[in-house]
Amino acid sequence: MVTDRPTPLSVLLSAAERALAVEVEGGLRAAGYTDLRAAHAQVFVAIDVEGSRLTDLAARAGMTKQAMGELVRYLEQHGYLEVEPDSRDRRAKVIRPTPAGRRAHEISVSMVSETDRRLADRIGEQALHDLRTQVRRIAEGARRQSG
Repeated sequence: MVTDRPTPLSVLLSAAERALAVEVEGGLRAAGYTDLRAAHAQVFVAIDVEGSRLTDLAARAGMTKQAMGELVRYLEQHGYLEVEPDSRDRRAKVIRPTPAGRRAHEISVSMVSETDRRLADRIGEQALHDLRTQVRRIAEGARRQSG
């Protein structure tokens, strides 16, 4: 017996995230960044070129400090980021792109923007705006429940 059950939203959102990640990663690879993944692009999109704190990066990317910390460590080890003590608060660290990181930042921002543009072409500007609003509500509700 076949039932017409709707596909769970969590399954659809996961599939959409994977599809968008494939587009971003394809763009990064085409630009010569074979050591970067879509998750790394999230760091570059979230970072201020003059420097950001880990907590700010995590909040902007909608991820935990621990997950962001792993991405930052990888990018630091691969020469894309430098981590230094914050001159305003010695307990904190400031994360800045290196010259290689600034180029990866530009490419990542471009790839994410291009992916958004293609998505808008597929579903329309208003639908993309509405989708972004609703997904943000879902994410904010989940953060409030977990924290």
